[in-house]
Amino acid sequence: MEIVCTLSNFDMYNDVSSKVDGIVLGTPFSFYANHIFTEEEIMKLILLSKKDGKKVFLLLNLVMHEEYKEDVKKYIEKYRNEGVYFIFQDLGILNILSQYGMINKGIYNPLTMITNYEDLLVYDDLGLDAVGLSNEIPIGDIDYCSKKSKNVFYLGFGYHPIFQTYRKVATLYKNHSSLSFNLSNLSIKELNKDDRFPLLENDYGSVIFRDGVISILESIEKVKDIKYLLIDGLFLDEKTQVEVISIYSEVINNQISKEQGIAKINELSLKYSNKFMYEDSVYNPEDF
Repeated sequence: MEIVCTLSNFDMYNDVSSKVDGIVLGTPFSFYANHIFTEEEIMKLILLSKKDGKKVFLLLNLVMHEEYKEDVKKYIEKYRNEGVYFIFQDLGILNILSQYGMINKGIYNPLTMITNYEDLLVYDDLGLDAVGLSNEIPIGDIDYCSKKSKNVFYLGFGYHPIFQTYRKVATLYKNHSSLSFNLSNLSIKELNKDDRFPLLENDYGSVIFRDGVISILESIEKVKDIKYLLIDGLFLDEKTQVEVISIYSEVINNQISKEQGIAKINELSLKYSNKFMYEDSVYNPEDF
């Protein structure tokens, strides 16, 4: 298992590089990311990572409409010879990587779409470096799938999207209501419930996330066969993110016990949302 993490700024690399195997960098073509890095910053981080033997993953997780296609192509070509990997959820990017002979540098992560090992094997056969497994299947299925395919990418910690749209839902609501509010730090509250779901809006549209973070730590032994475990710091302050990365690294490398790691994670006072990890996702008509 390799630990990879997102960075919230350039200097954070020094705090986490000894604890991870790779870094995930937000780009101008990230639908969502906790920081968008400039090309100059990315090239500097590529050099640092090569020196330290770390992998670099560029986050191209936009839903690609025609207007972005040529710019995305140019962006990928720019890093063609740098040894970086590309995380994407739009199959159009898979086709671009194929045109450049770079499928082996692609990680297809369509969020909830890959739910069984037969799905995984289809994309394995294409030669991708890894495929993202859904976070909405039970832990037993994750364990089983990762034994069938050795190229699984999985979100081990972080906020997970539950809804994406090209529409700017917050702006539309603001324009058609009498309410006035700032479009940053938004969340949606479910009627008659206390849950709040973070919402991001940008040029690519809107994304709504779970009301808490996923944390696989209590079942870490069930994901030991996956290829990449992602620690995502979206919506977390830098200090908390570094602490989470340290805890996961210590547990995975047997520096502390799983129980000690869970105790440390719980001290961070975050809200956790492992709703689908221990039960299958079903709809109850009584809820509607």
